[in-house]
Amino acid sequence: MPRILIGGAGIGGSYLTRLLVRRGVNPGDIEIVDPGPKTRCGIAPCGFLITRQFFPLCQEVGLDAKKYILSSLDAGHLDRVELKLKGYAFSIDKPTFIRDLLEGVDVASTPSGIAAERIIDATGIARAYIGKYDFDVFVPYLQRKVEFPQPPSLRECPHHVGYSWVIPLEDNSAHVGIGSATYDSDTMRNFVEGLALEAKTICSCQGYVRGTGPILPLVQGNVWAIGEAGGIVDPLSQGGMVPAMVSAKLLVEHWDDPKGYEAAILREYGWFRKTSEIAHTWLDKNVLNIWDLGLWKKYAEFVGLKPRISYLIHPNLVRIILQLPSIVQLLRSARRS
Repeated sequence: MPRILIGGAGIGGSYLTRLLVRRGVNPGDIEIVDPGPKTRCGIAPCGFLITRQFFPLCQEVGLDAKKYILSSLDAGHLDRVELKLKGYAFSIDKPTFIRDLLEGVDVASTPSGIAAERIIDATGIARAYIGKYDFDVFVPYLQRKVEFPQPPSLRECPHHVGYSWVIPLEDNSAHVGIGSATYDSDTMRNFVEGLALEAKTICSCQGYVRGTGPILPLVQGNVWAIGEAGGIVDPLSQGGMVPAMVSAKLLVEHWDDPKGYEAAILREYGWFRKTSEIAHTWLDKNVLNIWDLGLWKKYAEFVGLKPRISYLIHPNLVRIILQLPSIVQLLRSARRS
């Protein structure tokens, strides 16, 4: 393989680096560049909730997923809907996971200037190598790591074009935060304050998540985009860690086939375009149209459910469907406020 520059040492760039090394690329032929985020944990954004696809992805690069599990979530709440999550949702130690992915590889803060035959853009919202996208959509978020007096439970509550969350981590700690395309910073800060009542703040961060859906072309010249740099993030759930790793894996599998890589990404995550359209309609017309069984099936697969008819009547999906009128009413109230 040619000399490679990987821009970005987040979860996508780090996972790609380890994949390449395990498949025989000399670490000396890989230059990984990342200026480093200005956060206490060294990771931005620090969204540490992940689904069970994490386990085979770790196995792919020779790591034990159990090492990184902070909390295995048995249940959670979507607004007033209780969801059974045992075996499907986990919070992970993302900084440690990334450090292990990069074991034995140096990360530079700036490029060396030596020409690379292949450049991988894994710089997230920056798209520092493949270039800006004129029709990009960004959703701001605020988040804190806090410590509660008692162990918290997973909670997510929909807001207008976004949602707030409490994600349990180790012991009594949790991430609390909100992302919304319509709320101003003061409104978002007030929501986070409410989520963190009686909790001690450990650290905080803020930033943006891309809400565009896959951005084509994913390959321009010798620059290939993976993860959020390619828009491979679900615009509704803002889930991006598993897609970042999967996109790195698909790039390696289609190393000399840019059209094959784009086609593989669209087969796996082309439905993110549909969720992007739903988010835009929600934002522009205050209409949330999620009555699409095909989309429910995709979300079931996204969290690791096998695509069988029986899962379309999975208890969690039934609970959500029964509560949709109250959830939609909540969203409409949030919009008016």
